[in-house]
Amino acid sequence: MPKYIYRCKKCEKTLEVVHSIKEELTDCEECKLKGTLQRVPSMPFVISKKNKKQKPGALVKKHIEEARQEMEKEKEKLKKAGYKE
Repeated sequence: MPKYIYRCKKCEKTLEVVHSIKEELTDCEECKLKGTLQRVPSMPFVISKKNKKQKPGALVKKHIEEARQEMEKEKEKLKKAGYKE
């Protein structure tokens, strides 16, 4: 799952959260205000200098596979909820 960075418009607290692409946080847990969190634009992934053996194409392939697995889970959840294709 992707990491997202959020910043509160009021208290300016920054937090990093891992969640599904469909989810979005809006309420700040620090100052307890609703609708004050804003997602900060960021890169989807960073190539680490430590792992020079791994090629960028492998990272893309890994990301695509993770997204495919997440889609399969969502399809199963919808099927259980009674959704028909």
